[in-house]
Formats: sequence, C-alpha cells, structure tokens
Amino acid sequence: MIWKALADPTRRNILNLLKKAPHTTGELSLQFADLSRYAVMKHLGVLEKADLITVRREGKFRWNHLNTKPIQQTYEQWVGNLIQLRMLTEQTSDDMSQTDKTITTTTVFIEMKINVKKLRVWQALTQEISKWWKKDFMNSPKTIDFVLESKLGGLMYENAGKNEGLVWASVIALDAPNSLQLKGHLSPEHGGPAISFTKIELEAKGANKTTLKLSDTVFGSISNELQSELSAGWKSIFEEGLKPYLEQDS
Repeated sequence: MIWKALADPTRRNILNLLKKAPHTTGELSLQFADLSRYAVMKHLGVLEKADLITVRREGKFRWNHLNTKPIQQTYEQWVGNLIQLRMLTEQTSDDMSQTDKTITTTTVFIEMKINVKKLRVWQALTQEISKWWKKDFMNSPKTIDFVLESKLGGLMYENAGKNEGLVWASVIALDAPNSLQLKGHLSPEHGGPAISFTKIELEAKGANKTTLKLSDTVFGSISNELQSELSAGWKSIFEEGLKPYLEQDS
C-alpha cells in the first residue's frame, strides 16, 4: 500500500508540503491549481489509508500531519535486504563474472479468475498446496511434500524427509483469507543471487468467483533466462495447477 501511495507525484508533493508543517485540506487545495478540492481529498484519502498522514479535526478544519514512521520502517527493511544482497553478491562475484548476470530489478504481475469461493481458494493455497503445485517445479526428485505454513514467520518449502529439503520463502505478512506476502532468496544455482518479494491477494467476485492477483518482485544478480521465465512459471503454476484443481470439483 505504501508503494502505491508514493508512486503518484501529486501525493509525493503533498508529503513534501506536510514535511514543512501541518496543513488544512483547504490550504493544500490552494497549492494545486490544476486539481479540484475533491481530487486533493482523494489523494489525502490514499495517503491516510497508507498511514503516511494522520488527520486531526479542529472545528470545521481538517489538519493533515505527516507520519514518517511507515516510511522509516520501509526504508530500514529495504536497506537490510540490500545489505543481504550485497553480501550474497560479494560471495559469488567470481562465479558471476563468468555469466550474463547483472544487478537489476524485475516485477511480474498475474491476475486470474477462479470459479470458486474465496475461502475455498485460500484453503487450497495455504493447506493443500502439495496437491496442486506442479511436480516439474520441484527442485529435488527426493521431495515428498510441498508445504506452506500459513503463519507469520512460517516457511514455504520442499520436504524431502529426514530433515532435508529446500526453503523457498518465508511468510512476512498475512491477512487471512485476503492476502499473504513471501520473502525468498534465490541462490546462484536457481538464477540468483537475488531476493524476491511475492504477494498473493484474493478478492471475492460474486457468490462463487474469486480473483487471484500475484505480484513478484525480484532484485539482485538476475540471469536473463530467469527474467524471461518468471512470468511463464507463475502462470503455469496457477493456471495449470491451482485453477483446474479447484474448478474440477465445482
């Protein structure tokens, strides 16, 4: 939500004004001659929803105050990830010099409609993932189960038994049954070194339809092959795995 709020230049300009001092909604409207008061209020609503501003009412005036805490938290999180990425990159610099990898960021988006209820999709996503996750996307022939622990700090991993396997990612945000976010690390042998952030959102559409939205951002030393395969891979997993698994019973 914070990235969406900061993506718009008007909202960034509003935050710059509030950085100097709190302003009423009327005062902010006067700063944007090309926008109506209603448009400015819509921008303020997005900023408030992202917790980037706080609102205090005094009589008929609505005072808007900058809230820097979410920005600071986001900055610290990304700096921490960049430090991890730098360490990974330095550890594998000799290998990377012999490949076509460069430090870059890429994001893929997928949106798909599934003809079942949202709660059923959430159940399959978090409790039955091993039943529909495509076997050719497993990393080891020894894998006997694919697991997603739907709790904060939980892991998404391949279980090969005897405490063996491979961790794909960890759960860093959870809002059941609406969304979950995963953070993963890609080793050089799997297309990295890189760090990935994957968000899956579910939205009910009518009584028995659900829209699944996925965004996957990967940044690091990404091979050209990985960039081209990310979108195709996710589409294959959900369109050929999850969707038919759910709709065959409906």
